[in-house]
Amino acid sequence: MSITTLACQEANAKVTLIVGYGDHNSEPYAIEQGDRLYNGIIKDIASEVAAELDIDVKFVKTPRKRIERHLGNNTMHLYLIANPQWFSNSHQLQWSDEIFVERDKIVVRADNNEIYNTLDDLKGMTIGAIRGYSYPTLQPFFEQHHFKRYNVSSLQVNFIRLDLNRIDAFVDSEILIDYHQKHLKTPPSFRVLPLDVSQHGIHAALSPQAPITLTQFNQVLAKLKHEGVIAALLKKHKIK
Repeated sequence: MSITTLACQEANAKVTLIVGYGDHNSEPYAIEQGDRLYNGIIKDIASEVAAELDIDVKFVKTPRKRIERHLGNNTMHLYLIANPQWFSNSHQLQWSDEIFVERDKIVVRADNNEIYNTLDDLKGMTIGAIRGYSYPTLQPFFEQHHFKRYNVSSLQVNFIRLDLNRIDAFVDSEILIDYHQKHLKTPPSFRVLPLDVSQHGIHAALSPQAPITLTQFNQVLAKLKHEGVIAALLKKHKIK
């Protein structure tokens, strides 16, 4: 094979964007079939971005505790469901414009008839949380032992532990809780408290050495938001 042919092949080869996700990204953020990511908000948004930029995309399953390191050393290029407050190395990464807004809610058992109007009312409870996640609103309460944090790997585990009375409540994203509740095959045995734990923007974290620039990503994101694509993708995964 000639040097000219090799050069032409390299020139025609598409850039591949490596996108991370993990078990901590519950449905509908990441929906797997076997060990393959085949559906969900992460796949849909990343695929739309890749199509607009005419690049390939590869999804790599990564534990939450390794996300920051892999972004920092360019093993991973993009992580979509993120916020700078959640990352200890946020200053080393590139951050996109806001993709959408997420709200964290508290879930308790349906047979718990107590009234909780504020976080102070949760005093003495054991609260399920996702391992590796930062909860800025709750952190002062954890540090003062107002209530206890119990870490698990996923939303599904929190639902199981709450059902077994191993925890008193848990915190997670409203969109994930809503999706899980609407897919239950048995009558709901949980209730979502009306109070918001927090409301925060969801951004993409981009590796400093990613094959696309932050400007490119933000331009595509703005286009997708303007055309209603992002709103349609979020609505697609909210079962009526």
